[in-house]
This record gives sequence, structure tokens and C-alpha cells, in this order.
Amino acid sequence: MTGPLGKKTSTPTSFSPDVLFPIKRVSQRQSHNLETPKGIDIWNIHEVYWLDHDDNAHQHEMSLTIPSNSENTIESKSMKLFINSLMHKRFESFEKVSEIVKKSVEGIVGSEVTIDKLHLPEDISSTNIKINTEYQLRKQTTKELKIQRFRGFRSLCPVTAQPDLADIYLDAAIDTDFLNELSAYLGSYFDKECFHELCIELIHHDLVSAGIDVISTKGFFERRGGIAIIPIRFS
Repeated sequence: MTGPLGKKTSTPTSFSPDVLFPIKRVSQRQSHNLETPKGIDIWNIHEVYWLDHDDNAHQHEMSLTIPSNSENTIESKSMKLFINSLMHKRFESFEKVSEIVKKSVEGIVGSEVTIDKLHLPEDISSTNIKINTEYQLRKQTTKELKIQRFRGFRSLCPVTAQPDLADIYLDAAIDTDFLNELSAYLGSYFDKECFHELCIELIHHDLVSAGIDVISTKGFFERRGGIAIIPIRFS
């Protein structure tokens, strides 16, 4: 099967933490003149399949939270291969599974990682994103902070050129008559090749640079291969 960053990689036949593939954050940010932002990346892992010492099968879900100032993030397909390789090892409990996942990921990203329950999206009303529409970002007049949800975000994976879909959540002070303009700006990512994390960092940077009062920017990307990535950046 096609592996990390487009290379051919075999499906592991043993427990394989060494399959985890690091992606340096600084190289992505430098190409866009971005400083290291405050934030986290939450990975919802829906298919944690493991076996106990009696060969009983178990399935769980978990989330991994990686700080945005970690040296590396992880290529998502390599994370899937690693999680799948858990079935080749035997564990006493899900807690032991969590411990080895945490330790393995921390060794790659170079930072402390936390494990928790799945991170769920806020169920609030939304604005549809507009494609091929002109926009102009500007400072807002309202001071009222509110979480706004934008549906239909699309970017392209820079490795496979396949579409990545998401809902974008902005905790920001946004004028009601500016929502359509903002949805058009988000629509400009429609055919842009950009990793999930970088998309959210660029959006957050652009809005703050335009003078918009933004507390946080979150991208709740659709699940792929049993994993959903949710980058969040803070001001």
C-alpha cells in the first residue's frame, strides 16, 4: 500500500511503533512566514483494535492531543498503520494500550501527549461556505464573541491531492453581515494543497492579521481511515 508521503509501505505484520513517520512543523510554517502558534491538534482515533492475553478481541476509541509547539506532527497514514499493528501484541487492559500509544507518539512528536475520550463537535447552526466568490477581510465592529460554524470547507491533501473536508469553528467577534464574506474567504481553500494543521494556522493568522478578534480557530476534519484530525489554534 502507499505509505508515508507517497512512498510504498508494507502493512506491518508485527507490532510496529517504528512505522510512525514524523513531519517537521517548522518547514511548513517557514514557507508561509508563520510563527509557532498557540494550540493543539486532537486526533480522534475510532478504531483501536487490540487483543488480550487470552486472544479476546477488544475495540475502543480514544483521542490524542498533541501541542502545536511540538517539534513534529505525524503523517496520518503512518498513524493508521501503527494503530493497526497493535493487534500483533497482547495487552492486559485498554489502559496498557493507551500507555504504549502515548509513549510511542511522544517519542516521535518530541512533546508530551494526552489521551482522552473522543472530542465531539459542537451541534450549532452553521453558514455554508461559498466557492469562487470574491471577498475582503476587514476589521469588525461588533465586540460580541460567539462561536460560528462554517460547513463545506474543502482543501486538498498535498501528498495525494485528494479532498479533505471539514467544518470550521470560529470563536470570534464577527458582524452578522460579514458571515457571507467570511464564508467566501474559507471557500478560497477549495483547491489549495495544505495539511489540516497548516490550513487552520493560515486561517487563524489571516483573520487576526485583518484585525478580527478571534479567540480560537478549529477545523473538525472528516474521519479518514478511522482517524479524524481536529487542529485548534488560539490567540
